[in-house]
This record gives sequence, C-alpha cells and structure tokens, in this order.
Amino acid sequence: MKALLEVQGFRPEPDPQGNLALGYGCVSVQRRDNWAAVVRGHSRYLWAAEHYLPANFYGRYLAHGSMQILTGKPDEMVTFATSGWQENGFDWNRIPGATSIHLPFDQLRTRVLNVDTFSGMEEMLYSDEAFAGGLSQARLNGNFGMKLHEHDKYNGSHRARKSFHFFNGTIVCLGSDIENLNTEYPTETTVFQLAAITPPETRQYWDAYQSDGQTFLDPNGVGYYIGKSSMKSAKFEKNFTQVTVGERSVQPSSGDWVSLILQHGKAPKGASYEYAVLPRTDAASLKAFARKPTYKVLQQDRNAHIVRSLTDNLTSYVLFETPHALPADGLLQKADTSCLVMLREDKDKLLLTVSQPDLALYRGPSDEAFDKDGKRIERSIYSRLWIGNDSGEIPVTITLKGMWQVAETPYCKLVSADKKQTVLRFTCKDAASFDVELRKRK
Repeated sequence: MKALLEVQGFRPEPDPQGNLALGYGCVSVQRRDNWAAVVRGHSRYLWAAEHYLPANFYGRYLAHGSMQILTGKPDEMVTFATSGWQENGFDWNRIPGATSIHLPFDQLRTRVLNVDTFSGMEEMLYSDEAFAGGLSQARLNGNFGMKLHEHDKYNGSHRARKSFHFFNGTIVCLGSDIENLNTEYPTETTVFQLAAITPPETRQYWDAYQSDGQTFLDPNGVGYYIGKSSMKSAKFEKNFTQVTVGERSVQPSSGDWVSLILQHGKAPKGASYEYAVLPRTDAASLKAFARKPTYKVLQQDRNAHIVRSLTDNLTSYVLFETPHALPADGLLQKADTSCLVMLREDKDKLLLTVSQPDLALYRGPSDEAFDKDGKRIERSIYSRLWIGNDSGEIPVTITLKGMWQVAETPYCKLVSADKKQTVLRFTCKDAASFDVELRKRK
C-alpha cells in the first residue's frame, strides 16, 4: 500500500509537534520529532483501570500517574517494541511514571466482582479526588497534575501529589506527600522499565551499561536525570532474567529487563521525588544538562508544584490547594481555587493559560458510599446518577503582579487593574485550557 500511494505522488505528513490535554480521558501528550510522552491519571470521574474476568489481571497501576515514552531510533517506525515494551517478563508493579506499592502478584491480581445490577463482571475503581488532568498552552507545551488516592478495596491509605511539566524537549516529573500504611511492602516510583532482550544490540548495550548514579541513557537516546534530592533513593536494576506473569495469565512469564526506580520505603510519610526526562538527547548533552539543569523547582509540597524553565521563559504551576502564598518574585501572585496555570513571558507580552481539571460533573463531596468501618464501597460507574451530566462551570480568579492590558473573551474577564496587580476571572469548563494574551501597561 505504501508503494502504491507513493507512485501516485502521496508523501507522509511531517511528524505532529505539540501538546494535547485530553480532559475527558485524564491524559496529556507531549509530542516532538518521533517521540510522544503519554501521561495518564484517574479521578472521581475517570477510573484507574478496567479489569475483566479474561483481561488485565495485574494492571491496577495503569493510571497512578503513569508516563509512557513512545519512541524508536531516528527515522524508525515507532511501536511498543521499539519503545522498550513487551509482555514477557514485564513487572506490572513497575509501570513507568507510576507511584505504587510493589506487591506479590497474587496480591496485585484484581478481584473482579459483579458489584451491582448496573454492571457485569468487571472492576473500574475510582478515586474520591476531583483534581486530576492536564493543561495545554497554545497546543505547544503544558503540564499535568493529580491528587493520587487509591481505592479502599486494595490500599486506600495510598496517596501522593504528582505533576509533570512539559517544556519542549524536557519533561520535569515531581512527587510529594507520598504516603500509605503498608508496612509489609515497599512503595516506589518507577522512572523506567525497559525490555533488554531484543534486538541483540539492546541486550549488549545494557550488559555493558554503567551509570554515574544521576543520569541514565537508553539505547533510543532517551535521557533521564535524577534530581540531587532523589539520588540516594534511586535504584538501577538489571534483571536478567525477570520472571513475572502475563496480562491475562497466572503462568510464569520471563524476559530480560532493566528498571530505574525511586525508593520511598515501607509505609512512607511525606516522601517525594524529582527527575527529568529528555526523550531525544545524547550522552554529552545529558551530562551538560546534569551540570546545569535547564529548569528550577520553585515549590514542591502539598500545596503546589511550581517549575520554571530557564531556557523557554515558561513557568508551570500545578496548584493542588488554594489560596496559599505563591513565590513572591513570580508574576502569578494568587489563585482563589485549585487549578493549572502556565505563563510564557516575552518582553512586554505574556501568554497566560488556565485550566481547572475538575470536570465538575457534580460538585461538593465525593459521592462515595461507605461500609460500617468507613471504607469506600466498590460501586459500578453505571450506577452513578451523574454520568450523563454536562461539565459545570467553575470560576477561577487569577491575580498577576503589575498592570496588564487584556483583550477580554467570553471565558476571561478583567476584574481590576492597577500598578500593583491585575485580577482576571476565568470561567472554566470541560477541563479545557484557556489561553489569554496580555500586554504590559506602563
């Protein structure tokens, strides 16, 4: 078919470039050249994984803030295999990007039930948190944040605040407030888990591989930088051979794998991590990045994850809790509710993007039901009264330092402006991203 089309003059389109925030899928995608980074979370509207009697026995952590890098060699057709994935020997506890409790497979395996008359034999567990999703600025860059809270059916004490900040070819990954009460098994964040058996040169590469403990480079040129505060918790493993189980089988499955994890210990309290991913780099560039990272973490706590790109004039805000004090030297002075924000500065101009990832299919406390012990009861998505609701509007008020002129839109209104500050009110809906251009007024 390819040859037939080429004879008729058809040519492949250029690789798409940019960023997508898919609010109704709790997904963000950053795309450059022949790579894509795909982040996935879950919330009180969107489930963590789908399990059925014949499928996905062990995929509990698929949406625990995972990030899959899809890539290959330059000019190579990208597939799961070129990206370092195969089913044989894959450890389902270690889904890249996810923060999880590393369990024996008999405990990780889903217990599929028929929970009510609205559903069949299936499991689709929800969080009780509404804050999970992404922002896309001008479809070029963006961020993603989530309040991770696992369902009580398994490990309901497991929580974390996670964020991803997309600055062109650099992705900054942060975690904070990681906690659970599981004293038997360790909690970890997986930076990568890559198959090391095919093609043969891949195994040879990993056989000989040595790291300095702060930077790691895979055969496709994907670079990983561990923040200094996380270096002591980093653990690189060559598991030749790794024996696990299949996606829909309890029978042993094996393969050669390498993993890089950040260890948080058993029953962590207030644990955190910092790392960056450079999906298209080389050894020299990665070493230069480690000597002088192109980003700065301005805040990383329960309230907010804020990161500044030092090369792109971008500042990325994931505001989990508001109101609270933001960095005094930043342009963003205040937000009156939790939200995602990105600023791109250009001399006397500013591109401001705001998103409220809460789909607002309903408001107020989570609609969870509880048993006599106060634990959330497993319920079907199809039993929820809100599943047919439209997304509701959420007003978000943003305060910027200085006086700015803004062209008002249906979703952005100027509340006030003086020499000290400019106050804007956004009307957010559908977890969409709203761009506004501002010009400095002197």
